[in-house]
Amino acid sequence: MPAKPYLSPEQVRELAHLADLPLARGREDVIMPTLAAWIDDANALSRKMSAAQHQELVPATVFTHAPANEAEQ
Repeated sequence: MPAKPYLSPEQVRELAHLADLPLARGREDVIMPTLAAWIDDANALSRKMSAAQHQELVPATVFTHAPANEAEQ
């Protein structure tokens, strides 16, 4: 069963433009099922991570950077 489209072809084209991604004319319908699957999966993950048992989770990756100057060490 194909994924239901959440966006119109015009919206797909606008998103591509905003992301500075080239999109050939007529490709909107080809991209639509992938975008719909991403939206479905992102919403499922959002619902899962919003559940009470996940409220205290923190990222496993900690980002650090070198000090900008010696005073920050």
